[in-house]
Amino acid sequence: MGKRVESWALRIEKNRAEEARRSLLKFGFLNPELKPFEEDRFIYFPLKKLEGIDDLLKELKASITTASFEERVKRPRNLEEILLKELPRELLNSLPSSYDLIGDIVLVEIPPELKPYEKTVAEGLIKLYPSVKTVLSKEGVTKGAYRLREYRVIAGLNKFETIHREHGCIYRIDLRKAFFNPRMSGERIRVAGLVSKGERVLDMFAGIGSFSIIIAKQQPTAMILAIELNPEAYKLMLENIRLNKVEDRVKPILGDCREVLKDIHEKFDRVIMDLPHSSINYLDLALEKTRRNGVIHLYLVGGGGDPIKDAYEKASEKIQDLGFDVDLVYARKVMEIAPRKFTIVLDLRVKG
Repeated sequence: MGKRVESWALRIEKNRAEEARRSLLKFGFLNPELKPFEEDRFIYFPLKKLEGIDDLLKELKASITTASFEERVKRPRNLEEILLKELPRELLNSLPSSYDLIGDIVLVEIPPELKPYEKTVAEGLIKLYPSVKTVLSKEGVTKGAYRLREYRVIAGLNKFETIHREHGCIYRIDLRKAFFNPRMSGERIRVAGLVSKGERVLDMFAGIGSFSIIIAKQQPTAMILAIELNPEAYKLMLENIRLNKVEDRVKPILGDCREVLKDIHEKFDRVIMDLPHSSINYLDLALEKTRRNGVIHLYLVGGGGDPIKDAYEKASEKIQDLGFDVDLVYARKVMEIAPRKFTIVLDLRVKG
């Protein structure tokens, strides 16, 4: 609770309190730094000033008194504001400008010059986000077929598992065992919104199921085949399918998509290829498995002066070599992953 402060107050019957609040705000009398309170069927509003309030008192049939109000606790607006007195001033510009919130865990990259103060920075993040229980430092890069990264606890509880909520879906995540990128949230909801009734969707690199599950929730008549190579991510996907009650719409399969799809002879209306560093190596498979006029959502890396053009030229050359024809229906930079390098999405409509 905040400390208490004596202040001038407007006292009014409870049934006229909302009218009084609007009027006090409109004419600049209400003190927003103190909390109004109720006592004996009257509401007490804290006032910034008394000059010019007489006419309003008559109109509202209210009275002036003094009262003890609780101060509103001011939440810090940013990390710099929290750490202003905790760090040398010359280091404030080095504070990370972005970090990932996954459930009650924050992932952050600490620049070298802030390493001696990393615990202070992490504790500042917990103050900024009171629901956060753990701050993890990103160590090294995402690598390997399972797209895993090392993390180190720098503040809070020693844990790597969490429950993450996104667009009405709930996901159990273990960051040591499975890849998950919260910055793809916008893409997940965008793609889900494009799926029509009755579509057959192929999620080639499904991970914990985040694309597949949101599609199933947003379009209950769609059927999704979700393939994942990592056994630990697959286990999490099974649990997430159950948590979101989409067992009848998402069919999970463990294995390499190239091997799995050898035994699946149907074609799909929509194919999702969320594997930016390697997806182009699977374009032949995606094109073979997409119906005429179906759409491939291809995520890949683009760089240079025009990252979208760079990505499209790489994809276009590969598609031509494979003997297919597509229309580009949508493209954008999704996120920056390194200086002048971006994850790009290309929505490709497969021609006959």
